[in-house]
Amino acid sequence: MTLFSALIVPSTADLGFNCSIQATCKSVIDYVSPNKTTLAHISTLFGVANFYDLLGANSLTVSTKSNYIVEAKATIKIPFPCNCSNGTGISNRVPYYKVQLGDGLDHIARNVYSELVTYQQIAQVNNISDPNVIQTGQELWIPLPCSCVEVGGAQVVHYGHVVTKGSTVEQIAEEYGTDQNTLLKLNGMADANALIAGQVIDVPLKVCSSSVNKSSEDYPMLVPNGTYALTAYNCVQCSCQSSYHNYTLQCKPSGVEPTNVTQCPSMTCQDGSLIGNTTSTCSTCAYAGYLKTNIFTTLDNHTCSGPSGNYAPARMGSQGSSWRILLITIHLGLLCFGLLS
Repeated sequence: MTLFSALIVPSTADLGFNCSIQATCKSVIDYVSPNKTTLAHISTLFGVANFYDLLGANSLTVSTKSNYIVEAKATIKIPFPCNCSNGTGISNRVPYYKVQLGDGLDHIARNVYSELVTYQQIAQVNNISDPNVIQTGQELWIPLPCSCVEVGGAQVVHYGHVVTKGSTVEQIAEEYGTDQNTLLKLNGMADANALIAGQVIDVPLKVCSSSVNKSSEDYPMLVPNGTYALTAYNCVQCSCQSSYHNYTLQCKPSGVEPTNVTQCPSMTCQDGSLIGNTTSTCSTCAYAGYLKTNIFTTLDNHTCSGPSGNYAPARMGSQGSSWRILLITIHLGLLCFGLLS
């Protein structure tokens, strides 16, 4: 039993972010590590089911080991499942924390989870009537804030951003590709100057469009700019970069050991090309999702421009070949009439 004084739980605590729909989705939140630690410890603390999700959210290579050192006060983005219900979005029954000898709710909220939640919120979701009494070994659900609502009519990944000292709403909006009014509205803020260091605010992250169909087990495939995700038994790695093909998801074989299958299913398109490969006609074999032990692919015919949006490959498709034949024919005709030397 753990006792501590002066903690009173109100009848209700402000939980999560505003979420006006009934839905589940994927979210991400900042964690400012209070001490030097490892990715393995953080992954366990937040109940991250797939270690590659943690790597992708932080743009760390798939070869990064679990003993990777995270320095004290460093920020790590935590991916987690979100559930929206009754106007509120909180983490979908994760993470769970096992109470240690000497722990108190306030210590867990402040020092273990770096004030991402309050002790009142932990008490509320765990039906703890007296926050001064918790049991060693007791498992507590930590309700991280999140949301699943569309923003501006578009799907986004909601990001619980921990405000750093000296930052402004305008700076945060510019950094993450949104605008000040959107941030103020999402967070119910009337005054942009009311931002507080350490505050967790809801920031909508733009995601890349994809060819993943609605029957796929990973639909919708929402990958924010500057990150990647592994899917289809970890066989496929999909990356989102704003500068590449106008926010179109780029997928390729991951090269890592698959899970739940002995080997990765076929990842080729009908023309025999592999996921991520571009043919001579500027068609790219794109990832279209997976179901059971099948990976779906489709030919994307809108990939003739490169990272800058105005680069055309030197190779020509059927239309380019036709023009080349016509020019050669005209050239030969002029030679026959002696108009060219």
